[in-house]
Amino acid sequence: MENLDETAVQKFYNGKSIFMTGGTGFLGKIIMEKLLRTCQIDTIYLLIRSKKGKDIHTRAEDLFDDVLYDRLRQHNPKFRHKIHPIAGDCALPGLGISAHDREVICKSVNVVFHVAATVRFDEKLNIAMGINVRGTKEILELCRGIEHLKAVVHVSTAYANCNRPDIDEKFYTYPITGAEALKTYEGLDDETLERIGSEHSKSWPNTYTYTKALAEDLIRTDSKGLPVAIVRPAIVLPTAKEPIAGWIDNLYGPTGMVVGVGAGLIHVCHVHRDNKAELVPVDMCVNAILVCAKDRATREHKEVPIVNFVTTAENKIRWRQYIDYAWSYGSQVPTLKSIWYTVFTVTDSHLIFSLLWFLYHTLPAFFMDICFRLVGKRPKMVDIYRKVKKFSDAILFFTHTKFTFTSTNMEALWENLSARDKEIFYFDMAKLNWSSYIKDSVEGTRQYLLKDPLSTIKAAKKRQQRFKVMHYFLVYTLYAVLGMLVTLLLMKLLLPST
Repeated sequence: MENLDETAVQKFYNGKSIFMTGGTGFLGKIIMEKLLRTCQIDTIYLLIRSKKGKDIHTRAEDLFDDVLYDRLRQHNPKFRHKIHPIAGDCALPGLGISAHDREVICKSVNVVFHVAATVRFDEKLNIAMGINVRGTKEILELCRGIEHLKAVVHVSTAYANCNRPDIDEKFYTYPITGAEALKTYEGLDDETLERIGSEHSKSWPNTYTYTKALAEDLIRTDSKGLPVAIVRPAIVLPTAKEPIAGWIDNLYGPTGMVVGVGAGLIHVCHVHRDNKAELVPVDMCVNAILVCAKDRATREHKEVPIVNFVTTAENKIRWRQYIDYAWSYGSQVPTLKSIWYTVFTVTDSHLIFSLLWFLYHTLPAFFMDICFRLVGKRPKMVDIYRKVKKFSDAILFFTHTKFTFTSTNMEALWENLSARDKEIFYFDMAKLNWSSYIKDSVEGTRQYLLKDPLSTIKAAKKRQQRFKVMHYFLVYTLYAVLGMLVTLLLMKLLLPST
């Protein structure tokens, strides 16, 4: 019997079976939680691979033990029976799916969400090509065999076309097509592949954005006859509202910097403060993805619809504002996981950044490693800061380059929703309150990523006070020593010798 209280989006998903890649990742977890909690879906077929000695069923069980699913557990304690793990891997031919599982998918599935990708910026090109490009090709091949397919949503990135400053909601062409790249790069040894690939990808800052661009191109050329849509999220940050505010499970992007500063590990940031920061909450992004699938299935489109899920023109935030908010709220909720006093400098200058990085990070790390060696422990600080510097350099391109995104399709998706669907599948980026959102994000990062409950704030503040005394004692001692050395040097140079 039809539920009259269901909205148009909920009715679309009612009784549907979903096939998902990337369900164990940040976006994928939220997609599953939202579908299971708000829609009467039939089954989610989750592509998952064995990892670190755990089989697919163990990994799936571990996945749902997260606090993220607490609200769903209260709503539907028996939700796990709707999850059907499928053994496979996006890097393998045919996605590594068995003939039996493939038959089940082709007969049962209605909606496909292709979320899986390697998001490492420094990934080797052959690995990034295998997962991001060839994996997309395999998804399209699988979809051609699905009998009752209604919609396919490919999750790309707003920065797939970051080789240009103005990014519209449309396809672009590249020096080499996705199909040509797969053929050209096939069978090449790593050295040759990196050399040829570097020439083709020189307009992109890393293998992630380059291969996501090639994946989009494959969809442009190979998706004819399939109900495909593309959603391009900007930099995805913690949840704004659902199922809990501030939830996050990774250190990617600005979150890594927030954690590094809060932990007393990072003391200088290289950011163009006046540039616009393209940041989006993960739950709002997921709502847009779910609505996009419904729109693709129920409305005629002459071309593959592309949605840039970005900040709207009237509600942009600059990196300066993001940093100020994060610092203001972060200083109110210090963490017991910190290793030093949380003080840092932000600069636009490459020269000043390099100098301060050496003084604040490289030099202290070098002396700390000497101390580790003296007490018989393995030195590690220089290596840690080398990795942190690599991470800092990786996001530099995105904070120093000015981009202009159109979001007409995103805004149209929103405007076409009913009032009730707007409540349930909220993603109005024009109304996001950045101050309160970043406050929740900082607190959530502390709770859910660092596993440090808010009950420890008082103790953490006392710890910060001790670190502050130690920090300034060492700083002023260093200044005094340097002052004495400079004085002695000047005296030697200026006073006549006897």
